[in-house]
Amino acid sequence: MFFDDHPEFLDTSNTATSKDRLNLRHVGIIEENADVLRGRSVLDIASHDGRWAFAALEAGASRVLGIEGRARLIAHARDTFTAKGVAEDRFDFVRGDVHGKMFAPKVRAFNPDVVMCLGFLYHTARYVELISGIQKSGAEHVIVDTRVLTGVDGPMVAMRKEATVSEAVAMKDRYAMDDHVISAVPTEEAIVLMLDIAGYDVEHRTDWDAIVEQHPGARSMAQYRDGTRVTFRARRRGPAPEPFVAKRQVRTPAPASGSSRLRSWAGRLGTR
Repeated sequence: MFFDDHPEFLDTSNTATSKDRLNLRHVGIIEENADVLRGRSVLDIASHDGRWAFAALEAGASRVLGIEGRARLIAHARDTFTAKGVAEDRFDFVRGDVHGKMFAPKVRAFNPDVVMCLGFLYHTARYVELISGIQKSGAEHVIVDTRVLTGVDGPMVAMRKEATVSEAVAMKDRYAMDDHVISAVPTEEAIVLMLDIAGYDVEHRTDWDAIVEQHPGARSMAQYRDGTRVTFRARRRGPAPEPFVAKRQVRTPAPASGSSRLRSWAGRLGTR
């Protein structure tokens, strides 16, 4: 399985998750969506050490771009991709706050076919920025894997105070207060509503019960079994928007100094 074949990704992160769980997540996230990854450009939100971006390439994606806030993880991702012989023109990583970088010219110009949002929605409460960025990317498909709020009906979120103390939790951003941020766990209905507003319809859901039953020895899959974590794919309605084209900067000459302006006006008056 994927993480048996690529154990490097188990050594570059301290997210404290088992190899069995990661392998089954690969089955439910990547293998389930291989048909829309194959031959496509993929934007990986909160790309961590590049594990899922690399998995997308191995599944047939043409190129990947990851957004990650932690420099150490980007360095590991670049080193791993290079060591595995991935051509430089097939991958890149951008460091910074996901919400802002979604609107950066480099990311917009990537014009992804697929956006992967894996394990991130419950580490933020800035949904308007995030979903707007996804909508403006023009991607045809969005793959979501996330914890969800259960036990309540409707499009709701549970707000929480989240520490920014490790790679397994939220990253400190400009809204952080000391070492904490405000994040939220959304209901599945809330995610579907936000995607609907952005012009996406859910078209496929991963059947985690079936996957776990096919791998009875797998551990740490309780969240997927009890429905507190879900994986699904949404597809854009209607035609793609116009591809983003970065506008060329036009430099305007600096205004003339006071004395220069006076000489200029004097010269003009003298010619009349």
